[in-house]
Amino acid sequence: MKKIVLSTFILLAWACTPFKPAVSNADINTLTEYKVKGRQGLLINQKLSFGEYQTSKVKRSWTKGGNSRSTVSVSTVTDILYPEILTEERVNRNQTFSFQMSDAFQNNSDVYAASDFEADKILIGNNPNSVVNIIRNITGKDVEQSNMFYAQIYLNQSEKPWELVLDNYASQKDAKQYAGFFSVNENQYYILKPITQLQTSKGPKSIWMGSVGFEICNTSNKTVAAVSLMDNGLVYMAEVSEEERFLLANLCAVLLLQQDVAD
Repeated sequence: MKKIVLSTFILLAWACTPFKPAVSNADINTLTEYKVKGRQGLLINQKLSFGEYQTSKVKRSWTKGGNSRSTVSVSTVTDILYPEILTEERVNRNQTFSFQMSDAFQNNSDVYAASDFEADKILIGNNPNSVVNIIRNITGKDVEQSNMFYAQIYLNQSEKPWELVLDNYASQKDAKQYAGFFSVNENQYYILKPITQLQTSKGPKSIWMGSVGFEICNTSNKTVAAVSLMDNGLVYMAEVSEEERFLLANLCAVLLLQQDVAD
């Protein structure tokens, strides 16, 4: 199913905007909450911000250039989003976006993302550290979907990106069982769990279908961040190091910006 429409599930979220999402591995009230700006409205010159974090102008349907990494081009790059999402067809269908981010601690990033991505395209060069192979090693399962959302986050001077693989359709249809992955190697990864409960005055209550965001858990199964995709969006962050917070901020921004994934 190549066209993934989340609006049906967001209608439920709009009806529940007074409520916070409920996460499974932490009390949401112990996490710092940030309101999101820039997610709604016109996407021209869009900048997304929450807390102390702000993206550069989000470049949609990018092909090359407009980034801080000279290696990003239509060439023999081994890890960058290459070459499938750089086709004219995808540019015209608004399937890609990119942005940069920096913080007060001199951390910086380059982020590239594409929806409707074929999982086998991530296996560039049969890289054993690609996120697809990492998922296979951790779960024993293959990533077979052809309509994946895929992102790469390059931190500072690193030549190896953190990679995100997410099936938006499965995260709604099979929300209670599905898990997305965000990793840089087999020992450093996060699991993204769809959020299927909301906080109410009587405690967490399950929504009747789908999910309203993602809970981000580390390798110890501890919730370190969460993203609510209801309305303008909310970001929740645990007390972790500044470098990890910056990484998670980039991931949260990617999740918030990939709201429009229909072709």
